Amino acid sequence: MFENFTYKQKLIGLGVVLLLLFFTANKRSFKATKNAYQQMKEVEAKVSYLKDLSLGSKELQNQVALYNNLLGKQDIEASQVQQEILNFASKYAIVDIDQLKETHLSESNGFHIITNQLVLEGDFLSLLEVVYAFEKKFNTSILVSINFLKEKNYQRKKDKLKVQLIFQNYEKS
Repeated sequence: MFENFTYKQKLIGLGVVLLLLFFTANKRSFKATKNAYQQMKEVEAKVSYLKDLSLGSKELQNQVALYNNLLGKQDIEASQVQQEILNFASKYAIVDIDQLKETHLSESNGFHIITNQLVLEGDFLSLLEVVYAFEKKFNTSILVSINFLKEKNYQRKKDKLKVQLIFQNYEKS
């Protein structure tokens, strides 16, 4: 059947068949592969965007935790803060609670400030241990001031060692 055609005609026919095969292959597989590759690139871009967002939200959560450590917990009532301080101090039997002064509320520069004062009594090492625990483990309020006081009892001729702790919480007004 192909003996009647010249080499030139056979070459042209072969070229036409190859061209038809190329267009068919392009339509069936190459185009689908190219579209799948483009979709994969779009999905990768979206995934990287979502990862950046999640890292941003984790960073925001870390910043909120940092500010809570610096400013004390927010959206908490003054009586609840005082109760938390009392509960934490009563865990330590090595010191005695001498005074828990009334909560002081004030406004300054757009902040609502809650101030609590606690006075503990005991020996130096015990007081130091409790103050350290307040500093490291107590996260409801921030410890802003520590004053060691020595009171002389003239009747018993003994000295009492006390520590005054001042806690504050800041909230945006």
